[in-house]
Amino acid sequence: MDTKHALKLIEGDFSASDAEQVLLSLVNSKIAFHALMRMSEQERLGRDVANSERRLVELRQLHKTIQSICQSAADGGQRLEVKGWIEITVVPAAAAASRATNPR
Repeated sequence: MDTKHALKLIEGDFSASDAEQVLLSLVNSKIAFHALMRMSEQERLGRDVANSERRLVELRQLHKTIQSICQSAADGGQRLEVKGWIEITVVPAAAAASRATNPR
């Protein structure tokens, strides 16, 4: 079985509004995931949530940056070309267990 997979997530030419909608839905999904993980880890298990907190800050900044880029494009009557890939690597169970506490 292949251990690395590169998958095209998004590719296209979008209006500023459509690009913003697509990209922010991805970012918002990640924000919701980390907020839920933070709450679960902290309340149920009493674990340190510094990594989730740090990632939430990064994602909220990313959200603002995307909004700014899309607004600038909209103000200028421009379109946005968006390309995005995800890379998935299958890792041994022991390595996966150590990473599970720090999802990005």
